[in-house]
Parts: sequence; C-alpha cells; structure tokens
Amino acid sequence: MTISNNKIKLCILHSTLHIGGAEEVTANICNSINKDIFDISVCYLKEMGTIGEKIVVQGTDVIGLTRDQNNNKTDYFTSLRLRRYLKQNKIKLVHTHDVHSLVDASLCRLTLPSMHLIHTFHFGNYPNREPEMAKFERLFWRVPDQLVSVAEKQKSDICGYYNIPNDRITTVWNGVDVNSIDKKFDLIDEYKQQGKVVIGCVNTLIEQKGMFDLIEVSIKLRNILPDKFVIVIAGDGPLRTKLEERLKKHKLENYVKLLGWVDSASAVLLPKVDIFFQPSLWEAMSMVLLEAMASRKAIVTTSVGETPKIINRSDQGIVVEPGDIENMAASLQSLIEHKTLREQYGESAGTRYEENFTAAKMSARYSDLYQKIINK
Repeated sequence: MTISNNKIKLCILHSTLHIGGAEEVTANICNSINKDIFDISVCYLKEMGTIGEKIVVQGTDVIGLTRDQNNNKTDYFTSLRLRRYLKQNKIKLVHTHDVHSLVDASLCRLTLPSMHLIHTFHFGNYPNREPEMAKFERLFWRVPDQLVSVAEKQKSDICGYYNIPNDRITTVWNGVDVNSIDKKFDLIDEYKQQGKVVIGCVNTLIEQKGMFDLIEVSIKLRNILPDKFVIVIAGDGPLRTKLEERLKKHKLENYVKLLGWVDSASAVLLPKVDIFFQPSLWEAMSMVLLEAMASRKAIVTTSVGETPKIINRSDQGIVVEPGDIENMAASLQSLIEHKTLREQYGESAGTRYEENFTAAKMSARYSDLYQKIINK
C-alpha cells in the first residue's frame, strides 16, 4: 500500500504488548483513529504479547526492536535500534506509554530534533511509585513535547510528586469498545437457572483490586441473602492461592467462584452477569469499569482515581469509599433484591459511556493532540 506523503507518521511505543490498560489504549487508538491522517506503526522493546497480536489482526504493523526474546540478559541497546527505526522510517511523532519506552524515546528525541514526543502516564497510585520507576520518570519527564494523564486526580498527584507545572500535562480520558461475544457460559447459565443473581468481576488477582475486601463483602451478603447470589471472578494472578485458602476458610466456595483466565473476558463475561462489582483500592482510570458501562450493567465500585468523575451522577452506578465493607454489601444487597433498579442503573451507565468513553472519542482527542504537537 502506498502511503501519502502528507500523512503524519506516528509510532506508538511500549516495552511489551501483554494484557494491560495502557496496551488496550494503544489497540483502541490503532483501531479507531483516522488512517487518512495518520500512518501508524506500533513498536515494542521487549516482548510481543496478546495485545500485540490483536493489533496485528486489526491491521496495524507491529515491529519488535528486541535483540532476542529468549535471551534473559538485559538489553542495553534498544534505544539505538529504536533510533535507527525512527530515522529510517522518517517517524514524525512518537507516543510512549511506560517508563522503558519513555526513556528510550527521550534519548532518541535528544538526537533527532525533527521528532516529536508525547508520553502518557498510566500508573494511578502516586506517590506510591516504585523507586526505580520514579527515578526515571523524574529524570525524563522534561523531554516530551507533551505529557498526558488519563485522569484529573492522577494529573494532580503526578504534578505534586514530580513538581511538574500544571500546564505541562493535559488529561485524555481512556475509551473502550466492547463487542459482545455470544459464547456459551455453562456455569453462569446454571446459576441463572437456579434463580441466582450473578455478580461479575474482571481483574488481575493483585492487591490493588481489593479481592480480600470482596471476600469480606461476600461473607456479609451470604448471611443476609443465602443462596440468592454468586460472585464470579475472571482473572488470574499472584494472590490466587491465598484467595482460595480464604474462601475455603470461610466456606464461601459456593458463593465466590475464581474462574481463572478467560479469553476476551469483558466481551464474554460482562454481557452475561447482572451486576459488575469492582472493590479496587486504587486506580488511575479503570478500563474494565468503562467496559461494564458499555455492557449496560449495574455497577458497584469504589471512589478511586477518576471513578467519581466517570460515574458522576447517582443514577449511573453506586460509588463507595474503598474498604467500606458495610456500604459495599448494602449496595449489592439493594441491587440483588431489585431487578428494576439494576436495569435503570445499567441504562444510565450505558448512556454515560456512549457520550464520553468510546474508543472513537478517545482516539479523536489524541488525534487533536497529535496534530497540535506537530503544528506547534
């Protein structure tokens, strides 16, 4: 295919392209942005991953700049290979999404004066940044033409932590698309045949996601509404064994089901559940929350990161403080007991999503920002 000379040559850069919110943002940009304006390629510095494969299927070139994926030694020359790629392909704009890509692209920016650079922060728990990551972010944040946060609270936290002028960072909300996959889910169908309300979670089993709080909530719900509900959790992670032990200790095996990894979980699982529950301890801007809204689900979630601005009216979902077990349980109880209320919340959440958080709207915001940087 011949590329018109007036297209903006854009490279989106990641360390890896495994499952993650930042990687999903890139997949959505590639799938939604105006290809008449941008000639896009995606590069990774370490590993390809599932999202990389998804991007290829969508029709965008994915280029690996790693020396050898089977070599466990640290590769200190990714920035040199990146510079060669950017120069040979006359890349005009680079968009980075993690610390490794920020560092390498910044080194290139210093020696390629015609190149422009934009960096998006995705970490959402400042000031509790890993010291090694913070060291590099503090050192290199001055190099990009533009810094981007995905949430206003995150922006405030970053500016305070690194002493960055407020006007150096702009906020671009994440956006998602969810195409429901009509795949048989025998377990959920069985629960519904038993008359149970199915509460769904989709997340990695890590401390951030509040899974031990979920167990405490399920204990209270079991005591109030025995045999009326089940919580199904799609996802895997380092806390799985501890969670299984806790479920067994409290005899919750019939109330909380750890499904493990589920391919395309948001598209397969979310359309089938009755309620979406996310008890996170912190977030920047949750992608799966947006996916639950897109699936028109009643939502109970926590007031972390950008969530209070995403769900900005009381009829769009129930937002409680992180760790507030009593309110989480009471909110879920109300939704379990009232189907009409669940449907009303779901419709309002769906409307809010369509007006603000589609992948197309996010891509349009980035498109405007890219052109502004190029034309500055």
